[in-house]
Amino acid sequence: MAQFNKDYARGKESELESLPDLKNIFTSDLILDNYKFAHFDYQSDIHAVELKTRDNVKYVDGQFECTTRKGDILLLSSLYFDSIKLEHRLKEKKKGCKKIYWIVWKCGGEYFGWLMNNHNNEYEIEPQFRDVGHGYKQNRDVVKVYTKYINKLS
Repeated sequence: MAQFNKDYARGKESELESLPDLKNIFTSDLILDNYKFAHFDYQSDIHAVELKTRDNVKYVDGQFECTTRKGDILLLSSLYFDSIKLEHRLKEKKKGCKKIYWIVWKCGGEYFGWLMNNHNNEYEIEPQFRDVGHGYKQNRDVVKVYTKYINKLS
């Protein structure tokens, strides 16, 4: 759980740091949702945006490179987020919500985004077994978005 707590704290810090940049990118009055269990970090009348900060990932020569804790460099074919966010978007759309939903990854100080959609050729859902903040590992589905569908935003 120690690593989860570090990652969580870094994510919260990055949410505050990134707000001005994301307001510029989305040209809307995004506000940070302070509810601890919010599905999306930022909201406006037009957008819902989830930020995933990946300090160990950089975009180099058109590819995402991840530096592991051991110092190895891996090329990534996808970036992921918790599937509950995709499920939330689908529920809201069924209720008639007109918001545009984005997943944004902050990698090496740059922003990359995926406009959430129903094109399941752009992603796959994969089960993972990890600690998600409860102090023990548990099964959790993640959405792995293929990097060719992720766009540079900054």
